[in-house]
Amino acid sequence: MPGNIKGLVGSCLVIPCTFDYYSNPPRRPDRVVWYQYANHKYPIVYDDWYPSDVIGIFYGKTRVFNFNKKCSLQIYPVTWHHHRQRIYPWVDPENIGRYTHRFFDKTVTIEVVSSFSPLTISHTSDEFLEGQASKVICTASYTCPKHIPTLTWNYGTMPASTDTSKRGNTEWRSVSTLTFTASAKDHGRSLTCSAQFTGGQRQEKSITLQVKNEYK
Repeated sequence: MPGNIKGLVGSCLVIPCTFDYYSNPPRRPDRVVWYQYANHKYPIVYDDWYPSDVIGIFYGKTRVFNFNKKCSLQIYPVTWHHHRQRIYPWVDPENIGRYTHRFFDKTVTIEVVSSFSPLTISHTSDEFLEGQASKVICTASYTCPKHIPTLTWNYGTMPASTDTSKRGNTEWRSVSTLTFTASAKDHGRSLTCSAQFTGGQRQEKSITLQVKNEYK
């Protein structure tokens, strides 16, 4: 589980979490509860047995993926109240023994942001040859595989494809590849990629087209 993770306000956040054991196995490995780190008591972030006990800022907003030794937590929607919240999971909390692992020794702190890393646009050359197809790539980053941003280009009539992949332990990315064929009238114009995120956030990135006639 990461020690820190960013969540986009209004979107969802998935905190990846796995566990394993080599001795003293839990009686209920399918039983996963998440808590808020606190000096007193154990404020509940997620508990499918006692959902009404979940504290207000997380009530109705959390779920756990607890199959195959996974304890990942999903939060939706992420709000500003979740900013700097320090939380942790506990496996089989009803059966605490002498050799039970102290789960609260490993926590994750949530950082809520209004936008993620800016979009990036990459292309093979600074100049586009008139009438020749070129690949232009736009990349968006986010932390919720359930809510994939929509990537569009201002040259919507040209063919584009989008792929999504995981990047590291806590981040995903969507990549839109535009097959752009320039004409002389495109010289000096902007080529713009836009990303629409769940929650209403929007990002744009533009490049200025430099079109060259290969015969000049």
